[in-house]
Amino acid sequence: MTLDLRERILIEAAMRFVASGYHAVSMREIAAGVGASKASIYYHFTDKESLLLAIMEHSLVQLQRIVTQATQHTGGIAEQLTIIVSGLLGLDGVERAAMRLAMVEMQHLRAADRTSFGVRYELHFIAPIRAVLAAGIAAGTVRHIDVMLTTWAFLGMLYPFSMSSSRSRDVSTPGQVLVELFLGGIRA
Repeated sequence: MTLDLRERILIEAAMRFVASGYHAVSMREIAAGVGASKASIYYHFTDKESLLLAIMEHSLVQLQRIVTQATQHTGGIAEQLTIIVSGLLGLDGVERAAMRLAMVEMQHLRAADRTSFGVRYELHFIAPIRAVLAAGIAAGTVRHIDVMLTTWAFLGMLYPFSMSSSRSRDVSTPGQVLVELFLGGIRA
């Protein structure tokens, strides 16, 4: 499958931003990396900030797809959390790069874009995870702990694994182990 120029720009920019940092990468370098002119980059993106935002938006779509799949699953909390963990661990290097950018480089967006993205990130990624955990608390399968704290603890546990540049071939087994560890703790 051949990627169109816009997709190639997104991939190239994401990889360069993660490797060198947002400020260290020029639009000229991105253009050279995809074998295009700077003008063609500006045809698709008005400026470097809009390019960064497009990368983050693409990442959010992937995250939303994962949590939607989990929340639509009719199994219990363990199965739903395993779908989320396996989905995050199954993202490819570019998708993981975009997640890192959303966490590290978001401050480079214009305030209005940063706020708007933050609201959508909360609505489409954080809130569904919080809802899964709240349902587990309501069902009595999870201890009654502040649901936001539980959500951040869950995501914090996944952070080192989701930031790894390599993707595991079989993500279901590590996903199940991490969910069991999260739900059961490490106490024997």
